[in-house]
Amino acid sequence: MSSRVAVGEAVKIQGVRGEVRVHPWMEGLEAYCRIPDVCLKSDPDRCLEIDFFKRGGKGSIVWKFKGIDSPEAAEKLRGAIFLAGREYFPGPEDGVYYWEDFEGLVAVNESGRLLGRIVDMFGAGGNDVIVVSTPNGDELLIPAIREAVLRCEEDRWVFRPPKFVGEDPLNAF
Repeated sequence: MSSRVAVGEAVKIQGVRGEVRVHPWMEGLEAYCRIPDVCLKSDPDRCLEIDFFKRGGKGSIVWKFKGIDSPEAAEKLRGAIFLAGREYFPGPEDGVYYWEDFEGLVAVNESGRLLGRIVDMFGAGGNDVIVVSTPNGDELLIPAIREAVLRCEEDRWVFRPPKFVGEDPLNAF
C-alpha cells in the first residue's frame, strides 16, 4: 500500500496571499487541519508544507502553503492533485480503503476466477464504483460496498460481484 493517498484537487486561488482553494476528496474535514504537508501527484518528490488551513465555501478547504505567497504562484497549482500521509485518515483497520489500494490490481471472485484488472473508480451517489477491465475487453462495474468487496490478498482483490435479475447462474462470475 502507498504511504500517501490522494486527498483533493486545487480548484482555484483564494485572495491575494497565495491561498489555494481545494476540493476535498475525503469525508471529515477535521482530518485536513491535521495534515502538515502534501505532495503533488504529478511530482511526488515536490512536497508543500501547509502554513495554515481553513474551511472554504461550498464544502471546500483552503490551504496556505509556505513559500506560495502570491496569486500568481498559487495559480500554478490549479488542477494539482494533492497526496497526504495515510496516517491522517481512517485505514483498513477501520474498513476504509482508497483508490491507491485498488489501482492496477487483479480482481478475482470468491472461487478465484479471474474477473480482470482494476482500472478506475468513480463516485455514484451513495457509494463508489470499482471498474474492472475484463479479459475480453468489457467493463465490470462493482459497487464498493462490504457485500461486494470482500478482501485483499497480497496483489489481488476478492470480489462478490452483484447478480442481476435474469442472469444465468451458470454464467455468473
